Amino acid sequence: MSQAAFSPKEFQRLGEIMYEARALSRPEGVWQLVTAVQQVVPFEFSGCGAVNLLHGIQPSLGHSTYPKEFCQLYMGQGLATDPAVHRLITSGQTVTSSADQPAAAESREVASLKLDYGIKTCLSSGVRGATGTCSYFAFSNFEPTQTDRLRLLLDILTPHFHLSFQRCLSTWKPQAPATVLLSKREEEILRWVAAGKTNWEISVILKVSLNTVKFHLKNIFQKIGVENRWSAIAYWQNGEQHRATPLSPSSDDRFASPDQPN
Repeated sequence: MSQAAFSPKEFQRLGEIMYEARALSRPEGVWQLVTAVQQVVPFEFSGCGAVNLLHGIQPSLGHSTYPKEFCQLYMGQGLATDPAVHRLITSGQTVTSSADQPAAAESREVASLKLDYGIKTCLSSGVRGATGTCSYFAFSNFEPTQTDRLRLLLDILTPHFHLSFQRCLSTWKPQAPATVLLSKREEEILRWVAAGKTNWEISVILKVSLNTVKFHLKNIFQKIGVENRWSAIAYWQNGEQHRATPLSPSSDDRFASPDQPN
């Protein structure tokens, strides 16, 4: 993780939020976790919920600070076209972001609905579950200059939020964590990733090549069934296997630079 993105104090707060997410046992506590994001990137509205891709979306709302009428209309007409949810349906990715979807894809009706209710800047994130049950998280009315920071923050935290949200649903039964076995070296690398170290820093600490660290991370991603380092941390720390079917090995290390010892 680039330390230019967050201050040491902010990064410490992210670690605290991750810890709180692992200890969460009540569904109503999920919104408190989501709201905690505001301590790092201020925003006006937030919401989270679940969708079931195996049963025609079937959206459910976990919490929301958006106007009530807006929620009712958006859940009924706009959620299926929400960029993050749309990418869950069409891309096969395990973690999605509205930042990856062109703004032009938003329908005129949805854009008008947001305008009517004072919804300005928006960023949403989706996390795919193994059984088709997915979580989505949305944030609105933050400063446009904070978009990249919020995107990075959601990439880090939403896998933790997803696991907490699904764990708190009474119908969810996690599988035994023993199905994924990581080597001691792989666990060591994940501990350094969780501490905020980049691939370059890890290679220096462990006295191995940068390519060796990347190779281990690709193996970890494939074993756990995720696409990036932040999702890997979430599932590893939770010790739970509510995840997508493993995809082909990923090389997503966009937050680490071999040229800069960040």
